Amino acid sequence: MLQVDTLSVGPIDANCHIVSDTEGNAVLIDPGDEADRILAFLEEKGRHPLAILLTHGHFDHFCASAQIQEKYGIPVYIHPLDEPMLHSPLESLAVSLGYAEHYHEPQEIKHFDEGDALSFSDTLTFTVLHTPGHSPGGCCFLHDRQLFTGDTLFRDGVGRIDFKGGDIHAMRRSLARLGALEGDYTVYCGHYANTTIERERRMSPYLIPRKL
Repeated sequence: MLQVDTLSVGPIDANCHIVSDTEGNAVLIDPGDEADRILAFLEEKGRHPLAILLTHGHFDHFCASAQIQEKYGIPVYIHPLDEPMLHSPLESLAVSLGYAEHYHEPQEIKHFDEGDALSFSDTLTFTVLHTPGHSPGGCCFLHDRQLFTGDTLFRDGVGRIDFKGGDIHAMRRSLARLGALEGDYTVYCGHYANTTIERERRMSPYLIPRKL
């Protein structure tokens, strides 16, 4: 399994997951704020970041990306449906939620889509699951029995669908898809504590299969 270190960052306590292989190569998932703190962690732990993966385009999940890119020259990956948010403090919700001063626009941007296999080292690999609902381009990243869900699935909860681009029907389909994954997975969420798919199947009403 890959090493996962999580920093809760920014005014909304979004989780930045620093995912590393045994060689110290790393992928940053959702570096939402506090770039100096993230950079200090990377330096202290001897991690070498190769890419930034974004589960979606809301400001609290990407606003440290530009400063990290400036130091390491690495690309940001996002689903194309959510890329417009990266270029707008309004579309990314930074303005409407009162955090416009936290917005910083990333530079080099690449896309992924449903089913893509992202490979950054021999073991630092992820499969993309397109899970819209919280946002049109929301995605989860799967590695072995590790699942990074962003704001699609939380411990005892799910992401909001009342923001622009939210869709309750898409969210229900996405949650049903996660609930139908075979076996158990450690779930690294976009906010709050980690959980497992098996726990959420047992404890949460959101993964109960239903007519969509």
